[in-house]
Formats: sequence, structure tokens, C-alpha cells
Amino acid sequence: MKRHPEPAVCSSRGDVPFLTLPSMNTTDAETIERLARDVRRLKACCLGLAVALAVPLLSGFAHGNHSQELTTERLNIVAPDGTLRLAIANEQRFPSPIIDGKPLKRAINPAGLVFFNDKGDEVGGLALSEPGGGRLSALSFDYPNYDAIGLLTRVAGDGKDATAGLVINSRAPAEMSAASAARFVEQRIAVQNHNESAEVVLSDPQGRARLRLSVDQRGTPRMEMLDDAGKVTYHAP
Repeated sequence: MKRHPEPAVCSSRGDVPFLTLPSMNTTDAETIERLARDVRRLKACCLGLAVALAVPLLSGFAHGNHSQELTTERLNIVAPDGTLRLAIANEQRFPSPIIDGKPLKRAINPAGLVFFNDKGDEVGGLALSEPGGGRLSALSFDYPNYDAIGLLTRVAGDGKDATAGLVINSRAPAEMSAASAARFVEQRIAVQNHNESAEVVLSDPQGRARLRLSVDQRGTPRMEMLDDAGKVTYHAP
């Protein structure tokens, strides 16, 4: 009767199964032993990698997936339909103003944030810049086609001229384009500290100051009424 070769038998040595062959020389046995050691090392590496990945993931879930710090050049907040509603950015990636769906050009590129309405048009924002070595910070909210109200601080590069205050503009007709509104809108009200002189300035629709209330650096109060040419027609004291 023809004898068949004995089948290979699977046994276990340590944690790794290996094959015991019916007949093998010393070289084959050493090769298989070396492969078994390599497999054990591979298993250990995989286990270590799994632990290394699991620790931060489980830690994040345990803390509600909370991150204490995010570093980026621009962050966009969008509506469910993808419409941009808020952007926070540095000077290089600050978004262009968008009015009636059309991007426009800014006079300067600040760092800060911009608010957008549900149509994607800009409706206000916070801008921080340093023109000419000075400092300009402004928080504004807009009419449909131009700035409406703003809080600002402005310091000249040499530090000799400084203003901090509230400004309220006139309102352009809603159907007017942004370019036309820029020529139409005038400052109507200013409440400010200009070089340590506290002032309230009321202007006419053409942007000409007509009434000024002030208290200067020495604490002296004054009221002035001006004509349309800027000449003081009445003052007290």
C-alpha cells in the first residue's frame, strides 16, 4: 500500500502558532523560528500602534470631543446650505466685501471677522489694522449697502493724534448700489474723545458739522453752532 506523507501539524510555541513538519533539516527549523519571532514583533508593534491611536481618541470622546486651541489662518462658519455667515481671518486671507452678491475691493486688508446675511452679503464686522505704523480698530454694522454705525479707535503712527468714539452715518436708499451709496452717505453723529477733548458732533444731511458740544483737556465746556460753511455763528461760553 502506498504511504502518504504525514501532514504538517499545527502546534503552539509561545503566542505564535507555527508548523511542525515531519522531516526538516536544521536550516529549515531555524528559518521558521526566525519567522515566528518576526511575527511576534509585528504583533507587538500593531498592538502598540493601536494603543497609541486609541488613547487620544478615547480621551477626546471622554471630554465631549473638546479642543482647547485651534490654529488656522481663516475660519469659515457656513449655513446648512453652504452660505458663508461668518469669517475669521488674518490680513492675508480676510474676505472681500460682498454686496448684492458682488465682491468689492477694500481700502485696506485688516485682520478680524466679518458677518454675512443669509444671502451672503456683508452686514458688519470687526477690523484690526496698523496703517502707517498707527493703529485702527473698528466694529461696525451695516445698512443694506453701506456702513450704518461703528465703534472705532484710531491712533496715528507718531502717537500724537488719537480718537476713540461712536459714529452713526446717514442711510442711503436701499435700491442704491454700494458704489453710489459710498458717495451718498454722510456722517451724522459722532460721540468721541479726540486728543482728550470729549465731543458730541451733530451734522446735517450733507455731513457738515452744525452743532458741537465739547469739554476740553482743562475741563472747560463749550457749545458751538455752525453754518453750512463751517463758521461758528453762536457759542457758549
